[in-house]
Amino acid sequence: MSLEKQERFLISAGLFEFALLVVAMGLGWLFAISPGAHLSVNLTAVVWGILAAIPLFLVFLAIEHLPIAPIQKIQETVLNTLGNHLAECNWLELALLAALAGVGEEVLFRGFLMNWLESLGGYWLGFLLSSIAFGLMHAVTWVYTLFACAAGAYFGWLYDATGERNLLPPILCHSIYDFLAFLVIVRDVHRERAEQDENGLAEDDA
Repeated sequence: MSLEKQERFLISAGLFEFALLVVAMGLGWLFAISPGAHLSVNLTAVVWGILAAIPLFLVFLAIEHLPIAPIQKIQETVLNTLGNHLAECNWLELALLAALAGVGEEVLFRGFLMNWLESLGGYWLGFLLSSIAFGLMHAVTWVYTLFACAAGAYFGWLYDATGERNLLPPILCHSIYDFLAFLVIVRDVHRERAEQDENGLAEDDA
């Protein structure tokens, strides 16, 4: 992959996630909902955000090894699209993309959307519809959409898990999870490329 294409990917991905933050702020202004009203930096929130990423990542690892056709289809799709771009990134670029995703998506779906929907129809309306909307934004395949809805529900639960509504735990959890998932995807891409190289050498020898 050329350096120019890689730079375009990084800029496009970064701008997309940043645009979600801008959209959240714009919608918050329009509907008189402050997306960052429940953002507080404290040790409890940081610990919750870090620890909450662990079970989510373990689920990701477990799912990756399931010999189920729809799940394997997701893996193939991710590796063939996102994976090739991520494989050309260094760890700092991966961390930056993960952080932008965590901030942009959580401010939009939890900070704005969940709070706004709650103001219209109560907690469960906000919780459920914001989780579904999060899943639909990640609609790669129908199975992936279901997993993304479940992840959205997990982030929504984490929003209130400390006993005090705080946007920092879901932001941290989302960012850390994405970064770890990116590393696994990059590993899988490199492994697949190595296998292809070995097969090519074997064919040449034959």
